[in-house]
Amino acid sequence: MSEEIKDLIKTAIQMEKDGYEFYTKAAAQTSDDLGKKLFESIALDETVHLRTFQKMFDDEMGEEEWTAVEKTAVKHKDIPVFPKDLEQVEGASPDSNQLDALNIAMKSEQEAIDYYAKIKEGLTDEKAKQVVEMIINQERNHYTLLSEEFNYLNTTGFWYDVGPLGQ
Repeated sequence: MSEEIKDLIKTAIQMEKDGYEFYTKAAAQTSDDLGKKLFESIALDETVHLRTFQKMFDDEMGEEEWTAVEKTAVKHKDIPVFPKDLEQVEGASPDSNQLDALNIAMKSEQEAIDYYAKIKEGLTDEKAKQVVEMIINQERNHYTLLSEEFNYLNTTGFWYDVGPLGQ
């Protein structure tokens, strides 16, 4: 496995850990029960993402190598996607509700997508580019789920607004 790919994996690991840390702190700082629950749920999603990345590389890395890479991912880079806590997020407050939590999460997911897209532009290894694209797709899927939930809560009351039937 190339060093470029290992570096990408370390970045992805750290990004998920940073996300978990942020959403956990945001949940603790939020007094709105539904907002708190949503932040807690998104924090758990970040741990699921981490395990998804591990499964993506099961064929290429054994558990021992994954553990070694995961350990070295701690503060691998300063990744400017997740703020350190809720107080650093524009428009957030201790009264952040579900919609606020979803907005914050969607913004962070979009920043992650943009961050990985910039990384991909600088890569030369085709396999590394494929790895970044897989990671971007994971982030896009998370963004889509958050966006659909936001739309459900904020506008239509339906997961998908497809218009009147028969048109």
